[in-house]
Amino acid sequence: MKKIFIGILMLLSTLSYSQFEFGIKTGISSTELSPKSILLNTDDNDMTLSIRNANYGFHFGLYTRVSIANIFIEPSFLFNSSSVDYDLSEEIFDTGIISSIRSESYNNLDIPLMVGIKIGPVRLQGGPVAHIFLNSASDLTAISGYVQNFRDASYGLQGGIGFDILRMRLDFNYETNLSLFGDHINIDGQAYDFDQRPGRLIASIGVKF
Repeated sequence: MKKIFIGILMLLSTLSYSQFEFGIKTGISSTELSPKSILLNTDDNDMTLSIRNANYGFHFGLYTRVSIANIFIEPSFLFNSSSVDYDLSEEIFDTGIISSIRSESYNNLDIPLMVGIKIGPVRLQGGPVAHIFLNSASDLTAISGYVQNFRDASYGLQGGIGFDILRMRLDFNYETNLSLFGDHINIDGQAYDFDQRPGRLIASIGVKF
């Protein structure tokens, strides 16, 4: 009984040093993709799809943080939107090669779970992130036999540094994705990908309530 009482006192003492906060955050991201190409085999023509440009993305949402001493856990729930431009080259018989630019945008619910240590106003952090697929709009649907086959969820890892300045929160993180980019592309039942895992540089600013 004495040990249980001492344990409860220790738990209450630990909780007395804990802090809880929540707020909003928003920011931008830059996706790193090397210019690779894939050959698309369709019933009509042979096509080459190349990565032209990964545009800047943006995000906004809520975060919470629980701190005990200088250790913290911070989950966030962020709406994230990004887009990519492709070069599509189509070889048509008796006409030659016709090139066009096609765009594709993605909307996800990002749920990063950051764990870290705080030293003064500086935070060092890292952890897993889940990307819950919401919807997408694509010019690639004009390709004969094209079907979007997005996973319900994909996963990655984030790590970086943060700063707490009064009620303001600044974060600079790098993310690596565990899925291959373009693995949602399916034409006439054949799956494709660009054989690379995209990385993202993420900058966020938040305000504590």
